[in-house]
Amino acid sequence: MEKQYYTAGEIARIAGVSLRTIRYYDTKGLLSPISHSEAGYRYYDKSSLSLLQRILMLKYLDFSLEQIQRMIAAQETNALDQQAILEQQKSLLLQKKERLEQLISTIELAQRSNGEDKWQVLIRCLSLLTDEEKVLEQYQNPDNLTRRINIHAYSTSTQGWFDWLYERLELQPGETVLELGCGTGLLWMECLHLLPERLTLILTDRSDAMLDETRRSLAPFKQELDARQIHIEYQVLDADALELSASGYDRIIANHMLYHVQHRDACLAAIARALKPDGTFYCSTIGDTHMQELNELVAAFDSRIEIPFRHLTAGFRLENAAPQLQRHFARVERQDQDNDLIVDNPQAIYDYICSYPGNAPLILEQRGAELLQFLQDKLDCEGAMFIHKSTGMFICRK
Repeated sequence: MEKQYYTAGEIARIAGVSLRTIRYYDTKGLLSPISHSEAGYRYYDKSSLSLLQRILMLKYLDFSLEQIQRMIAAQETNALDQQAILEQQKSLLLQKKERLEQLISTIELAQRSNGEDKWQVLIRCLSLLTDEEKVLEQYQNPDNLTRRINIHAYSTSTQGWFDWLYERLELQPGETVLELGCGTGLLWMECLHLLPERLTLILTDRSDAMLDETRRSLAPFKQELDARQIHIEYQVLDADALELSASGYDRIIANHMLYHVQHRDACLAAIARALKPDGTFYCSTIGDTHMQELNELVAAFDSRIEIPFRHLTAGFRLENAAPQLQRHFARVERQDQDNDLIVDNPQAIYDYICSYPGNAPLILEQRGAELLQFLQDKLDCEGAMFIHKSTGMFICRK
């Protein structure tokens, strides 16, 4: 007769973990027993084994226990069956495999290299290992983001990026709109007067500091927003462990942030589930040649300066994003913005370079004055610097 129940010791032996681990997951509310004996022994069943598999898999994928708890709760809220859960796990594992293959290739290249070449390859390996930390540091406060945005004031387009983006959202009165990674809320500051009435706007970011900055920016407009019955909520939300209510949103926006999401396929699946049947997802990104002239200038000045965005954004660009989106959305439309930069201010270029995540600030502590003079000489000679922008967005519907 097939066994119906398992003790804590039995489920630990089946899974190959310690009894202490089972008890620990119980105290954390992750793996509660389905019942207790009269003597107080914990009992588990086959569903407990399935849940334990999910916990151990997510732990292997480097999620924290807090993230695992939220992800499992979201799976249950959205009533995902075993097949859907396994598909999520497969997607996450494939992404980890790709990252490991990059690291293995880098190590193999270092083994074949000599002298200075080996040193440069090892630096590349360090860069791959610390990419996520660099991005987290970059976006923990608004200062770096502000410096990066300032250079775009030298745009050749008659329509700014946020106006261009907002025009394509086509928001309607009474809708519920979610933005992932709102940063300092510039999209809404720029287009506040255009917002339709009775809008529910949910602004999220994984950084408390970013959300605090957004709250401060929008606070002076509370009376105007209240008069138009526009309600704004602020939530700390990590797109790498996304939990959203099913069919709860008319529109979801991800502006220049999906390339930072490590578990992107799982994130996109959560977004697709969270949209209403007639809802729309908007995500913007950059192309392969974005800011190419500036990157070449930095490399010419000091080849040691890391330009992490070259590879940090590589996973989700205009050239390769569509197939990723088409796995979750039936209709995917790409639109590109016609926009470049002509910058005649060396300080604006310098500030942008200083905002690079990684070693740029450290190197420029020693060579900052040289870089400013290098930029000034270039602008004295050429009048201004042309920088090509490759930016656009995808409009996705189920």
